[in-house]
Order: sequence, then C-alpha cells, then structure tokens
Amino acid sequence: MIPAWLKARLDMMFGVDLRSLALFRVMLGGVLFVDQCIRASDLPTFYTDIGVMPRDWLLTVNSLWRISLHSANGETWFVGLLFAVEMLAALAILIGWRTRTALVIAFVLNASLLNRNPMVLLGGDILLTCLIFWAIFLPVAARHSLDAALSSTPPPADNHHRSWASAGVLMQVMSVYFFSAILKSGADWHNGTAVDYALAIDGYATPIGQWLKTFPALTTALTHYVYWLELLGPILVFAPVFSRATRFAVMAMLMLMHIGFIFCLELGPFPYISLTSLTTLAGGWIWDSIGDWRARRNARRGPQALRIYYDRDCGFCLKSVLILKQFLLLGRAEITPAQDTPRAKKLLEDNYSWVIIDHDDRAHLKWPAFVILLKRSPLFAPLGWLLAGQWAVPIGNTVYDFVGRNRGGFGTLSGALLPFHDRPFETGRLMQFIAGFTLVVLGTWNFCTIHWLPEKLYAILTPPLRIVRLDQYWDMFAPFPSREDGWFVIPAQLKDGTELDLLHPERKGVTLDKPEYIRWHKYLERIWSAQFANNRLHFGRYLCRDWNTHHTGDQQLDTFKIIYMLEKSVPYGETPKVEQNVLWRHGCFAVPKDGP
Repeated sequence: MIPAWLKARLDMMFGVDLRSLALFRVMLGGVLFVDQCIRASDLPTFYTDIGVMPRDWLLTVNSLWRISLHSANGETWFVGLLFAVEMLAALAILIGWRTRTALVIAFVLNASLLNRNPMVLLGGDILLTCLIFWAIFLPVAARHSLDAALSSTPPPADNHHRSWASAGVLMQVMSVYFFSAILKSGADWHNGTAVDYALAIDGYATPIGQWLKTFPALTTALTHYVYWLELLGPILVFAPVFSRATRFAVMAMLMLMHIGFIFCLELGPFPYISLTSLTTLAGGWIWDSIGDWRARRNARRGPQALRIYYDRDCGFCLKSVLILKQFLLLGRAEITPAQDTPRAKKLLEDNYSWVIIDHDDRAHLKWPAFVILLKRSPLFAPLGWLLAGQWAVPIGNTVYDFVGRNRGGFGTLSGALLPFHDRPFETGRLMQFIAGFTLVVLGTWNFCTIHWLPEKLYAILTPPLRIVRLDQYWDMFAPFPSREDGWFVIPAQLKDGTELDLLHPERKGVTLDKPEYIRWHKYLERIWSAQFANNRLHFGRYLCRDWNTHHTGDQQLDTFKIIYMLEKSVPYGETPKVEQNVLWRHGCFAVPKDGP
C-alpha cells in the first residue's frame, strides 16, 4: 500500500490531467496532418524512385534495421496512398475518432516514413514519432473527443491520471532538453557565443534572427538562458520538493523559448512539435481555475444551466448534440429528450426543430439554437457572435432543414461511421507493462548517448529501437553550433550552349537565397557532407529529369557542376571568407564521372 504522502508526490511528479491530454491529442493530430501535407508537396522528389532517393541507393545507406513500408514500392501512387492513410489517421486523432487505432496506424506509418528518407530528417521528426508512440498508451480521448461523446460507458470521472505511460511521456518530453544540454559541451555554450553562431547560419536564421545578431549582449544572455533552462528545467519538473507553480514556470519558459525559435530560426516543425509536447505539463489546477471563472460568469446569468432538447426518436439527433457538447466544451449543459418536457415537446412538434433553452429561460430553434451554443462555448464564442447576424439565419435554417429532411440517411451514415461503442479509455496491465518497459529502455538508451553507460549496452538496444524509430539523439546545436554555412551554385549548359544558374534560371548572376523549404535545406546540407557523397549522382540525375521533362530540343539540359560555396562562421563584426568547392560534374546524356 502506497503511503498517502508518497502517492501525492508521485501524482505531482508523474501524473497528467485528462484535459491536458485532450489538448495534447488535438495539437498532435494537427501537427501531424500539417507535416504530412507539407511533405506531400515534394512527395515524388524525396520518397519515390524518380526522385533524389531511389530505393537502390537507400539500400546502400540504410542498415538492415531501417524497415520501411514506403520502400515496398517506389511509384508515386503507392507512396501517395500511404500519405493519404496517415493524413486520415492524423485527422482521426485530432477529433478523437477510434483514437487508439488511429494512433497505431500513424505510429507505424510515421516510423516507416522516417526510415525512407534519412537525408531530410529534422530534429522534430523523431520527437513526433515518440509522442505518437506514448499517446497510444494514454487516455488521450477521454475528454473532448468523438470517442468520449459516443461511449456507452462514461469516461473516467477523475481528471487526474498517473500510470507508467504518463511517466513515460513526461520523461520523453523532458529528456529532449536534459540530454541536449549535456551534449552541449562546446565552449560556445559556456562563453555565451552559441546563439550568435547559430544565428550566423543563413540557412536557418530568419530576418528577425539576423537583426537579433546585432545585439551581442542579448545573444550572450540568451545563450546562457537556453543552456541552463534545458539543463535545470527537467530537474525542477520532477523534483518532489517543488510546487506546481515551479512546473508551470518551467513549462512557460520552455514554450517562450520555442516561440523565440519560431521567430528567429527556420527549424521546420520542431518548435511546433515541442510546443505540443509541453502541453502534457499543464496541471489540472489550470483547467480548474478556468472552470471556476466560467462558473462565476455563468452564475451571473442565473443558476440554470443550458438545456439541449432533442427528438427521442432520432438517434442521429442524440449523437449530434452529444458531439456538440464535447467539442464546444459545454460541460454543464443538460441533454434531455424533448418529449419529456411539455414546453420543449410543443416547440419541437410545431417547428420540427431541436430546442435549446438558455440561462435566461429563452427558447432557441434551428440555426439560432446552434448559434447560442457557439456563443456559450469558451472556445468558439467569437464565431458565435460572428454568425449571430440576421444575414446568417436564412442560410443556416436552410442547411438545418436539409439535414432534418434527410436525417434518415444521415442516421444510417452515422450508424456506420459513428456507432455508440464500449471502448476502454484506459489501457490494461499488459499495455502499461509495455509502457514501463519502454520507459526503462529509452532512459537507458538516452544515457548511452551521453556516454554515461557502456557502449555495449548501446549496441544491444540499437536494432530494435531503429526498427520503430525510437532511437533518439538530442544533439540540437551540440556540442556547439556549426561553424560552416554556405549555399549552392549550379552553373549549367543547355544543348544550344546557353549558360545559366540551374537553381535560378530566371535570374542573372549568383544569388545567396536560402531554400524556401526547410527539408530542401537539410537535404542540400547533407549533400555537402562526405557521409552522403554517393547521393550526388542521384541528385544530378534528378536535376536532369526535372529540367528535361519540361524542355525539349536544344533547350534541354546538357551538363552542369554542383558547387558549394562554403562560408565559415565568424564572430559578429568580422568578415567571413568564402571557399568554392566543386562537388560534382554531371552530363545528362553521358555516363557521369565518379567524383568532382
């Protein structure tokens, strides 16, 4: 039996609130969906055999443990199908529909996708996969979800949840910062120049970041802020002697840090994924305080709660009001069959409409009834006021009448897609055992990455973790920000002898523009490195295909060189030197040479 004082400490250290998990789920599904949409814009380029990473090349750089469903077929339609499935899974996660199944599908496909494209991986990609993994074991759909709205058995009454999985997700979130701080062992992080050097990388720095670099004293302070926050923040979060206010302060400071990243550095989805992860730290007291404020506000309207009346003979109608109550955050609203109340029954029969009676005992029908729900929602109240005008009533009532006339068809559809169910929100002992085991394994792995545990242990854990893409290494700007920056120039010649810059054929001369798409930047960054030098041939072939598909005759691409203009980062105020490196020479209609 756990003593009460110890239980309270464990709850504070490793517990999560179900309302925070609901926010985490919505943000996780949203970030995953947007990430897939952005990736899809370069789907043929990065994920098919006609792009820069054909599967035969992938076999030369991937280990046997990098298993990928996306490598089963190299055609665009197949990879596009997998993308579509993962997008649908992301939307299902966002709205909480068959949530655990959607999470499993998203985890498998996301891990597979990461194993298909090693040259465009970003720091946030692994973190996103890890968050999806931990969400599988958590009751993320217990609040504000379709699953909660249509459950035959009520979700857990207590908002507080503590399990191996909750400990796992919190440790996962904090490990990103703690192990990153340990790996930041370079002198730049201790003498205050790291942020300055990070902002000197033109491929990452935004205009605001470049402006910030003109304030050396500020970048020095920010360097120390980032380092010490990442090192001490996780310790303070799990320290049993500190209060909930300490955890909130750490969460707020980390969120502010990532918001700063968004404005100053182009890091792809990483800051948004990190902000998603930090929502798990939001304590229940935050939501309780908001609830108390709303209760006091509602009390001024009168003691009576909002009442929603539906037609008892319409199963689709009941599902609709249950879903609206969940997603509009109308926790105190009462849902009752109209036939049980004479006033509501009369209004329903006379107007063929649901009935909503507000705090002032006024009845609302059809579209105005929906608007009053929006107005009472703490989340969608602005939308409610926007749609409250008389201009919207005829349109809204037309839509309502259409649904009412066809509610039989909608009922059949909802019966197939949204049946009432009896799925458990909590996971059983076996799932929690898996979560606890994984927590220990990942903790061990992370300590191996900072060389606090034997290399042999790291070697043992590597194969299984690589398969599922939980092999994490949090080396962002570690041990120090790179001193190398630069840009690509690709002077080319067409068949008719015309010379141009292949990256900017419409312009004259060389430009210093960085790629607009961060994964292109990461890909080109790795093309420069010796580790992926053998991919330069495939990049060259891709450039030939891409140009010659859209040009014919003498306007086709003949030859080109891939040149990297290497710029060494220097302290603020000094002038950097630029060095020209010819990485590759390519002939579109000849066998390419092996090397520059």
